[in-house]
This record gives sequence, structure tokens and C-alpha cells, in this order.
Amino acid sequence: MQNKKEHIVILGGGQSASHAASEIRKYNTNSIISIISNEDNLPYERPPLSKDCLLNKMEYKECVFFNKDFYKKNDINFFNNELIKTVEFNSQTVETSKRKKIPYDKLLIALGSSNKKFIKPDVDSSNFYYLRSIEESIKIKEKMLSCENILIIGGGFIGLELASSASQLKKNVYVIEMGSQLMGRIIPKKIAKIVQQKHELKGVTFSLNTKVLKIKNINNHYEVNLSNNKKIKCDMIIAGIGSEPNTELFKKTDLKIENGVITNEYCETSIENVYAAGDVANFYHPFYEMYMRLESWKHAQNHGIIAGRNIANKREAYKEIPWMWSDQFDLNLQLTGLCQDFDTFIERGVSATDGLIHFFIKNRKIIGACGVGVGGKIGRDIRLASRISEKKIKVTKEILSNTNLKLNKLLT
Repeated sequence: MQNKKEHIVILGGGQSASHAASEIRKYNTNSIISIISNEDNLPYERPPLSKDCLLNKMEYKECVFFNKDFYKKNDINFFNNELIKTVEFNSQTVETSKRKKIPYDKLLIALGSSNKKFIKPDVDSSNFYYLRSIEESIKIKEKMLSCENILIIGGGFIGLELASSASQLKKNVYVIEMGSQLMGRIIPKKIAKIVQQKHELKGVTFSLNTKVLKIKNINNHYEVNLSNNKKIKCDMIIAGIGSEPNTELFKKTDLKIENGVITNEYCETSIENVYAAGDVANFYHPFYEMYMRLESWKHAQNHGIIAGRNIANKREAYKEIPWMWSDQFDLNLQLTGLCQDFDTFIERGVSATDGLIHFFIKNRKIIGACGVGVGGKIGRDIRLASRISEKKIKVTKEILSNTNLKLNKLLT
């Protein structure tokens, strides 16, 4: 009698899901792998949606990670446009909007995150947008072509990337931010100021320490009253005020949830044979000895890969040093590690033209670094900072601050 094939079900059709499936198939050729996605498209990368796709530098079809032939060749079932109704952990079954219950032996939760909603009562939302999917990017792109004045609520990475794209399309752009600086949660003040000055040089208008008090519809436009007593008239509004992990499906289950699905360093959840990866996971990081939830391109991909290996019984801890980037105009902003809970910081460089980096130091070791530069000025040193941090090499101010000294010497 032939052994029953193991059925691996992946919830979510994003970057973590696709790379997990690919990794599982490298080690496990006999299992049945099924990806369930609520989107129409195959898994795709999201960073170009706020930049290159809006500026016609990249077509949306180029964002797809793997084409249909990949899934067919690797015998991976891909079910799109399906909503997940319930997950029964006791019976190990998943019920979707189109199918009867699907049994699983192992389950990967890769449902990602959703945009926080900016809700104002009695406001016509026909010209109010969020950006997360290809469909939303297409709608924003079409609207941008027909309007002149754009208001962006939120001065984080997404908001500023959209502001950069809209400005390059010769639109009048206004950005509202509640905090005292842009990208305030994670970016050093000096670097945030450099980014702000670049935007202002290109015509973007900022209102910091400011809230939206009232939005009024006037014909096909908006009139927005702000807490700084200013009034903005605009043709469209885009909100980028953060995101939340997609855990609603599991709130009445035994799955442990706290700012995401809790996992250990092996992507294992509190329930046997259930794993989680990507934006939805609040995972334990053995290097930092703490739990964290990350939302970045690199994390989504690599966390999915490690989840895939563990599902395929190739036990491996996820120890990746966090890294993320943002492109705005000709500036490239990069962040590695954790830029918090530090003893001091050391500055390398003096301007974005030559590249400026802040290294965050604790116990004479780099725990994080953040930099900004024109083009690729800072990329190499940020990568080296990540490696130096990972190896726990002790550093000095003299070495890190002196741009004439190469950081790779610390690794020899």
C-alpha cells in the first residue's frame, strides 16, 4: 500500500508564501503543496508599486516572482481569488469561499498585513486611496494622471515614496504627519531632515505635528482642514498610516497572537504543525533575544524561505539581521539592525551627496545602522555594518567615523 502524501497548505499569496513553497519543493518532492490567495495575481513584489510602476519605469507584470509555469513545473497548486473562511486546528482543515474543507498535515500562515484605515464620517471615499496591492497601485496611477493636487496622510516610507513619485509626475503634493519628524519611529532625526529637504526642494509641502480635523467634499474635490489652521484643497487623498497583521481569522482559536502570530526562531507557532512567516509573524530573534514583527521585502522573502525549510524538516533558525530600504527621488535610504536601545551613535560622512550613516552602538558593538545617500553611496557600508553586527565585533569611534578607513578591515 502506497504511503499517503503529506499535504502542505499555505495561507496567503504573497512573497513569503511563494518562496516558502519553492523552498519546500527543493527538499520535498512528494508532498502536495497548495497556496490559497485572496488576490487575482500570482505572488509579486510590492516595493515597485509606489515607485517604478507609477513612473512607468516598470510594468506590473514584471513584479511577479514566479510565472505560471513555475507552479506547474513544481506541482504547486495555486488557488487565487479565494477567501479563507475558517481554520480548524483540531481537525487540521481549512475552509475557503470556493471549496469544501481542505485537509492539511502542515500549515503555513503567510497572510501578511493590511493598511490601517483612516476613517472620517460622511466623506465620499471615491477619491480616497490606500496602497497595498497591484489593483490599488493601478487606481492611484490612473487618478494621478487626471489630477493636480494630491494630499498624502502619513510621513512614513510609503507616504514619502508616493510623494516622490507624484512630484516627479509634476503634481502639487502635500504631506501631513502627526509626528515632529518624518519616518519618526525608526529614522534618525538628521537623516529624516535630509530626506525632508530633498522633498521640499522638489516642491513637496509638509505639515508636521499636524492632524486632519475635517474633510469636506466639494464637487469632485476635497477641502481638508488641519490642526495647524491651514486648509488644503486637493483632488485625491492617499493614506499611509501604517499596517496591522492579518490575524482576525484566528482570534477565537487557541493560536497565540500578540501583535501578530507568535512564533519561535523556527517559524513554529503555539500549535503543532502550524507555522507562520512574513508580516503576520511576531517571531523570536535569537540574535537580539527578543520578539519582533517586521515589514520589509527582504524579511518577507527570507522568513518564508526558512519557514519552508523547517516545514520540510530541515530544521534551521531564522537569524537574519533586519534590513530595509526606500528610494525617494535620487536618494537611497537604508536601515539595518535595530536603531533603538543604544548607548551612543557614531556618524560617518557629512552629506547625502557623499553618503551619511549613523551607527548605533551598545557595549562597543554595532546593533544597527541607518544611512542616506545619492544613488548607491551607502549600500556597501550598510551591508558591512550588518556583517560586523552579526559577528559581534567591537568597534571604535575612530574607525567608524573616518571615511578614509574601510569598514571591511574590521572583518579580517
